[in-house]
Amino acid sequence: MLLFARLLVLVSLFSGAAFAYDPPAEDSRLVLDRQGVRIWSYQVPNSPLYGFKAVSTVKSSLSGLVALIADTENARKWIYRTKSVEPLERNDADLSFSVRVITDFPWPFRDREAVVSGHIVQDPQTLKVRIDSNSINTQPPRACCVRMPMVEGSWIFRPIGNGMVEITMTGHADPGGYIPASAVNLLIQEYPYNTLKGLRKLIGDDRYQKSHFPNIHEPTATHGP
Repeated sequence: MLLFARLLVLVSLFSGAAFAYDPPAEDSRLVLDRQGVRIWSYQVPNSPLYGFKAVSTVKSSLSGLVALIADTENARKWIYRTKSVEPLERNDADLSFSVRVITDFPWPFRDREAVVSGHIVQDPQTLKVRIDSNSINTQPPRACCVRMPMVEGSWIFRPIGNGMVEITMTGHADPGGYIPASAVNLLIQEYPYNTLKGLRKLIGDDRYQKSHFPNIHEPTATHGP
């Protein structure tokens, strides 16, 4: 199976992607610590919209996590408020891709759409997998939705030993249209919490844990975090 036999779907606040900015610890505020999920919010420079950082741990191979995120057909089963993910382009040579994500927004707001490009890398020493993404405007907007003007993001999968992986999901996005920043900031906890809960419910499935990607290397018994 090629690493991009199915395109990776990235997740962030309101759109299915996560922000690549790593906030300094002193600028972050812990806003939730429940059922194995911790979430911090932080002020993003030059933006009225907060970013978030969410962390959890799961028992999984690295390929298993990549396989779950690559399964675009089942993305809406676990990515909170995601209606659909449409693969657009891929490049197996440099492990890059683009997808269109439609997100279900609560009434009275219209649904949101984001076209996102991304890239996956693995650190050869730590074996940490990082998937970064950002919004692009290579596709015309759909009439059903408001195009999100900005989405940037990352997932980080860090092996910590004994088959466990620490997942870090960070996010910041501009949903576009007229939505008060205060309303957007209220969802800082809701989106990552429900998404990570959904991931943890599905990650043990054999279809993910039996997956193998040649470009993703797993830690050995003697390999430390």
